[in-house]
Amino acid sequence: MIGKLKFGLLYVLPGIIVLGAFSAGHMSITPEADRLADPNDVAEITEPVEEVDADADGGDAAAGAAAAMLGLPQYQYFPYRTTLVGNIEDTNQLFSFEIAVAVYDKKIFANASMDVLAELELQLTPLILNQTVGMTAEVLLSKDGRETLKLQIKDMLNETLEKWGHSPFVHAVEITSFVIT
Repeated sequence: MIGKLKFGLLYVLPGIIVLGAFSAGHMSITPEADRLADPNDVAEITEPVEEVDADADGGDAAAGAAAAMLGLPQYQYFPYRTTLVGNIEDTNQLFSFEIAVAVYDKKIFANASMDVLAELELQLTPLILNQTVGMTAEVLLSKDGRETLKLQIKDMLNETLEKWGHSPFVHAVEITSFVIT
């Protein structure tokens, strides 16, 4: 008798508890429509869905999704984690900016490139700051000045990566934040 009780407590009771919890959860759900009603009589509950016109946005969203699925090249961005801070020559003003590096390649190669950038981040920081040497506050605040700075940083990164044994892979540099105080 004690053996049957142990067997029941060890093997039957857990099953009963699980089935009881399942049925209690199942009964607590109220369906949106009656299963037994005629499907033709039931009003369908739907929310309007906007149709996306691929021609309206140039097909960029569809092209990006297709590129990701097919392994085609696409843009990947490496946000440089270090805020670059320095002072403007002959003034008491400081500048600080953050950058994101764009890589245009297949996802697996872009991820490898970003790993290289993460490994070399500390070595590249002073080289990036050197690109701002000699720039005045007016130049840094102007749109043309920031475009020049972005191009100089991109060229320097590619040249440095090539010198250090990596193929140049930086497609663009974007300044995500820029402040002069």
